[in-house]
Amino acid sequence: MEIIVVDSDSPDNTRAIATKYADKVINLKDRGVGRARNAGAKMAEGEILLFLDADTLLGFDSMAEIYQAFTDPHVVCVSGTVAGLERLGITDSLFAFVHYCFMNKVATLTAFFGFPLFPTVCCACRKSIFDRVGGFDEDLAVAEDLAFSRRMGRVGKCVVNKEAKAYTSVRRIKRFGLIGAYLMYFRNYLKVFILNHRPWVQDFPHVHEI
Repeated sequence: MEIIVVDSDSPDNTRAIATKYADKVINLKDRGVGRARNAGAKMAEGEILLFLDADTLLGFDSMAEIYQAFTDPHVVCVSGTVAGLERLGITDSLFAFVHYCFMNKVATLTAFFGFPLFPTVCCACRKSIFDRVGGFDEDLAVAEDLAFSRRMGRVGKCVVNKEAKAYTSVRRIKRFGLIGAYLMYFRNYLKVFILNHRPWVQDFPHVHEI
């Protein structure tokens, strides 16, 4: 196992702390999650790539579960299931439960029908296929993960492993408000997949606010 941390020039102690635990630490001057993930993938030496968001923790057996899914030679991409990380009040806890259940159902159903829409909160793929499809779109600030999983689905089998659990923060959604966050995502997904536009930081402000 190899741990690679990609940091987009954070002004805090991220890189200093990461150096103590990671095998490789990369600093990028340019922003963008697509750029960061591609940079990490380029430096990786393993055959399986696992992408994990910075505000996300893996369940104890999740890596083993993800690796097990790749014993099927037809599988090229595996998504874990996502749940909320923080202890929240009743209203926020209910929202987080519904929100992540919805995300997991969408990922499972779309994978079953052959057009996977995987959020890259916790997502793994074969490096050879990653290189074949060109990795993540670096010109997108939103929906780069869904666009990536759709390309992977055209090459091979994509599955959701329900036993591979990841716990992620709801802080971004709370910052913008529930309705505001959903409207922002919906508006930008519409631009990407229907209008074929390429929204960037001005359309997706939390990229540079968090």
